[in-house]
Amino acid sequence: MTTTENSQVDQSVLLSDAEVQQYREKGWIVPKWEIPQDLIAEMRQEYDDLLARNPHVESDIILAPHQTNGGSMGIKGSERWLDFATQPELMAIARQLIGEDIILWGTTVFGKPAHNGKETPWHQDGGYYPIRPLETLTMWIPLDDVTPENGPMKFIPGSHKAHELFNHSWKDGDDKTINLVTDSEYFDEDKAEPLILRAGQVSFHDVYMIHGSSANRTDSRRAAFIVRLMPATSLYDHELGAEIGKKHPAQGYGVRPLYLVSGQDKAGNNFSIGHD
Repeated sequence: MTTTENSQVDQSVLLSDAEVQQYREKGWIVPKWEIPQDLIAEMRQEYDDLLARNPHVESDIILAPHQTNGGSMGIKGSERWLDFATQPELMAIARQLIGEDIILWGTTVFGKPAHNGKETPWHQDGGYYPIRPLETLTMWIPLDDVTPENGPMKFIPGSHKAHELFNHSWKDGDDKTINLVTDSEYFDEDKAEPLILRAGQVSFHDVYMIHGSSANRTDSRRAAFIVRLMPATSLYDHELGAEIGKKHPAQGYGVRPLYLVSGQDKAGNNFSIGHD
């Protein structure tokens, strides 16, 4: 699909029909296009500045760095992250995958610091997202090279195709970033594929994808900037988000600001909540 907006970017940026089909089959895609290295350097500097402005926050996870009003974690963010998230090339690829009408509803920076002993067990995102019908495209942008040694994300190819949230069970332990883990009966771990990327490459994956990552035991961090996009044919239910937020208060689901970044809103979403 090529929209008016897509025609304004270099056509070499766009996914081929075969790549779009690969996304449909496997649940993720890494385009040939990469973010320029000078911009990656700027993103790294912005991350350093973010950490310096927020010494009270652990670098493992920083929610909503694009919000300047403190967000759910009370951080001092920067609108520059919104610029990073909505680069024309990224939006052009996103339109190919989820359509012309797109809402940005969240950003995160995962620090994955050096010698981090925490793994992220196998799981699906979305079980606690107040989006109906549930649809989200995640853009995963590494600020540092991702290697086999520093805890790369791993995907279970095709696990999104049932379009279903599988049963998750609670696993105790503070050695994990999350404790709700997808039950093993729903996937074959031997089929997992690691996401090995250079800083500047970008991965796009489906909300129903089963994924996880091991701990980073190297001497260097493995930071990544995450952007959550939803088709504007879905509704972000802030009231439901407030109810979900009672169990996940740090996420601020009831007060998330929405940004219409492409096309038109088709579901009656509220674009006033959460903004300055």
